[in-house]
Amino acid sequence: MPRLFRYIFNETGRPFLFFVGALAAIVWLSQSLRYVSVIVDQGQSAGTFLYLIVLMLPSLLIFTLPVALLFAVFYALYRLQTDSELIVMSASGRSRYAVAWPLVALAALGCLAHFAVNLYLMPLGQRTLKDRMFQIRGDIITNILREGQFTTPSDGLTVYVRERDGSDAAKGILVHDNRDATKPVTYLAQSGEIIPSEAGPRFVLMNGTVQRVEAPGRIQSLVFDRYVIDLAPFQKEERDMARGVQERYLDELFDPPDAATLTDQRKRILAAEGHERLSSPFYSFAFVLIAAAAILSTGSARRSVALRITLAAFVCLGFRLAGMASEGFVARNPGLWFVMYLIPLLGIATGLAWLSAVPVFARRPRPEPQEAAA
Repeated sequence: MPRLFRYIFNETGRPFLFFVGALAAIVWLSQSLRYVSVIVDQGQSAGTFLYLIVLMLPSLLIFTLPVALLFAVFYALYRLQTDSELIVMSASGRSRYAVAWPLVALAALGCLAHFAVNLYLMPLGQRTLKDRMFQIRGDIITNILREGQFTTPSDGLTVYVRERDGSDAAKGILVHDNRDATKPVTYLAQSGEIIPSEAGPRFVLMNGTVQRVEAPGRIQSLVFDRYVIDLAPFQKEERDMARGVQERYLDELFDPPDAATLTDQRKRILAAEGHERLSSPFYSFAFVLIAAAAILSTGSARRSVALRITLAAFVCLGFRLAGMASEGFVARNPGLWFVMYLIPLLGIATGLAWLSAVPVFARRPRPEPQEAAA
């Protein structure tokens, strides 16, 4: 591998990794806040919270990878340009393509990483996240047995335990069942334990009393040694097993296993998402080529570099927005699916044309007045 290739690749690769981490962290932080309330309300640990936001990370990388490549190329080539290293490369006989080739190789790695996220990591993370959230919301032991707290795991049920005794047992228990507002029932027990069964969980109370309101002003009290409360009616409803768009693998988008239950519009949306996952990684090449052309075409005219970088950024943004809009267009017009591939290819062609239109990436010095007169 030529030394120049390694040098430019390393000078761009390090900023790329930095921008991937920085952009992902910013978006990650903003998105993870929505899980804080779930964790607090459900009494989960910090480890569970970290596990959930890690599962969310692949869905963020599909947006941050191409943008990180764009920023990395801007940063690396601008530094080389301001340090006059591009001029030295030109003076030594290196063409603009010798500078652009390591950037294209980095774009290829970014494209492969993007494919891995789109086709495997994102659906795996999203479906695991959804399943884990369902388990958390349906964890009746965690929802009920919270030491020193009044909890309402379901409408009409209020539970208080003085202290936990193991993972599924407690002492000093109060249970108030108010599903029938005219006849509320209150259970007081010295201890109790939640026991799973085929028919659903049971809350077994030991050594306590049951107080029922039989009529206004009339309360019936019953002392018991052992009393069983059926918690099955208080469990969450069964989760809808239908997978969302981001939770499906590529084959499940083009050939849904639940096609018989889906509308035609839903099938078109899934197919459009499949084409989006196959076409979006190619924006990495478009962004890199457009950014490289913007910097290499500035030569030694530093006053125009900011303008060209801004122009390149808006061009890349325009292509990506057009690609996102095309997904909805293809969902309505499935026969035009190829449009989603033409947009990134057009971006690549734009970058190549811009780069090829640059005669040199280092301007020759102006002649002295005496030489010009001669």
